[in-house]
Amino acid sequence: MNEAALNLNLATRPLRNRRLYAAAVRILGALIVVLAGLSVFAVLKYGGETARLKSDIAATNKVQVEASREETRLKADITREEKLSRARVDLVNGIIQRKMFSWTGFLTELEKSLPGPSYIMALTPSFMSDGKVAVQMRVMSRSLDDLLAFITALTAHGFKDPKVGGEQRSEDGRLISEISATYERPL
Repeated sequence: MNEAALNLNLATRPLRNRRLYAAAVRILGALIVVLAGLSVFAVLKYGGETARLKSDIAATNKVQVEASREETRLKADITREEKLSRARVDLVNGIIQRKMFSWTGFLTELEKSLPGPSYIMALTPSFMSDGKVAVQMRVMSRSLDDLLAFITALTAHGFKDPKVGGEQRSEDGRLISEISATYERPL
């Protein structure tokens, strides 16, 4: 018999079933081809978008830098204009403050503070930068008690820090006092 036609010796060359492995290799190869195709598609599609986004970011950064320069320039212009017009603005604000000041209210508060037998001989108001009024006055009183009552009443009627600067007696024995105080007017 022909030994070459039929080889039944399985010990030297065993019969192996390799179909499962071949099918797995084909499926893996197809999967690799599909994934490679998807990768190429993603690179082509999103690569163009990435380049567009990078150019948009660069343009946005350029606009932001220009806006920052413009902001710095405008701040410098505003500061320069504030310095140039500060004196005029302060002058106008001072005029407005003096115009809005209620002299009748001020004199009414002063009159309410003054005891009956006392009277004001001289009054010098001056406006301060913070809107308050500094008042210098010369008051004639009968006695030290009237002067103390006047100072207490000044404090009660909105005058701050009343101070007696000097005292002297008149020919008829009355007390002449120099008083300074600050009046904060209500707006």
